[in-house]
Amino acid sequence: MPKTILRLKVRVLLPTIATPLIITFLILTSVTFADENQFLFHLEDLKDPGSLAVKLQDTRAVVSNPIVAQLSAETQRLLDEYDGISSPSPALQKALLDDLNRLLQVPSLYEAQHLANIELSEQTQALLARNPQSGADLTRLNRFLLADVYPYELASTSKKQNPDDSTGIEKCRENLRQIKLALANHRAEVGGEPQWLSELSPQYLAEKVLLCPADTTVGIPGVLTEDGFDPTLPCSYLYQFRPDQKTGQEFLLEIEGDMLPIVRCHHHLLNLSVSGKIYRNGPQRKIYNNSTVEATAIFSSDLPEDMPAEVRKQVEEQLLKGGNNNGKRNIFQFQINSSDDLQTKLKEQLGEAFLESPDGKALLKQLTPTPTASIDQEELALLLGKPMPDIVLTDLSGKPVKLETLRGKFVLVNLFSTDSTTCGPKLKLMERLLANYDATQLQAVGISTDDSAKAIEALKEKHQLSMPLWMDKNDQIRTFLNIQSLLNKDASEPQTELITLLLSRELVVKDVFIDVDPKTLSTKIKNLIR
Repeated sequence: MPKTILRLKVRVLLPTIATPLIITFLILTSVTFADENQFLFHLEDLKDPGSLAVKLQDTRAVVSNPIVAQLSAETQRLLDEYDGISSPSPALQKALLDDLNRLLQVPSLYEAQHLANIELSEQTQALLARNPQSGADLTRLNRFLLADVYPYELASTSKKQNPDDSTGIEKCRENLRQIKLALANHRAEVGGEPQWLSELSPQYLAEKVLLCPADTTVGIPGVLTEDGFDPTLPCSYLYQFRPDQKTGQEFLLEIEGDMLPIVRCHHHLLNLSVSGKIYRNGPQRKIYNNSTVEATAIFSSDLPEDMPAEVRKQVEEQLLKGGNNNGKRNIFQFQINSSDDLQTKLKEQLGEAFLESPDGKALLKQLTPTPTASIDQEELALLLGKPMPDIVLTDLSGKPVKLETLRGKFVLVNLFSTDSTTCGPKLKLMERLLANYDATQLQAVGISTDDSAKAIEALKEKHQLSMPLWMDKNDQIRTFLNIQSLLNKDASEPQTELITLLLSRELVVKDVFIDVDPKTLSTKIKNLIR
């Protein structure tokens, strides 16, 4: 009998003890999930899904590449299909929302090099300092980071909110769509760009379309157009190819590609790109932001005698406010348009005497854009039509491999470096492109200019690459390509660009690309594979 009573007591006591433990566990678990879930994105948090989609399409935007590489295949497909100007489909918006919420749960999205030009909120910086590895803090950090990267596209839960006057923005978007159509019709009939947007009216465009609904001045010059006024009609929109900007814009177009803004609304921070896509300002690339930069002139001695009186007055006013006089060095800050003739503009602003001084020459050098590495066309032409050398490469298991095994297919040979931050995302984008082609007809292979299998494995895993990755341990392809000459670089500099060779079925070089745009490559492949 005593044993029976003991067993009964145990049966009664166990649930009594376990129940509070279970309840406590459930409470803690639900609190954790609640903390994480409150930072998830909802449909209303997509403030501008169209602009977000366009920025994710932009393969030249370094900050977007690591994010795009982690999107699902379905989302990437929908992004490829988006025209960049219409309202995104519900399917695309849902796909973006699902992927964004999934990205909140992954390891920290913070990469210092990719986010070097992004202004992070105080809350983001505070969380970064704590370096969360999991849980609600990691979810919150990734949410803050995404909102900092896309401030006009995604709602932020941090204290820093972006001023966003959206009154009339949809009508403004429609105006930009009409301007895009009018520009296309003008090009088709006239064969070039108009000097002013007013030239589009009335043949191609209704006059009222030139007015932003948020422009209460009804197109008074300089209010929404930064003094870039149209001489014929009231116009709220800044046209980037007007006569005084044309040379600078053509230069930027050559460097930046078709994402360069051609029409801007400075009230709504909307840009219509050369390719006809609409997106909000920055901060992904410099071209997303305003075309003015802040210049700082330092006068080691007295102000130049030939300085314009108005500018002299501005300098003296700055000095009177204090903080700008450092010993004998007078400092003057002013805004200058990055596409202006800098030498002429500085001469107008500060006088010829200053421009000829050491301080003036230093300022001119500082403001002059550093030319990017360019392709030596003569060197490139020498490669075309050449058969690839019969060389032995090494796969990641250490076995010898040859390009010869791929004969009979069109081949994309991609030379990359594990030290580059852009090669991995570019290779991933290329794999997305190849998904549209028959694998028996087209094959891509990556060849590393490094000889570290461990580093290549890490890159392969990080970007989920499926193409074969080989090593060129003896620099045979480097020698064949003469890479440094091709890129006009010093041989001591590491390779940062992805170099792509398009080979024929006979392994003959048909084309060579430096950091190729996927759309350009797709066109080349379609013309080759018919």
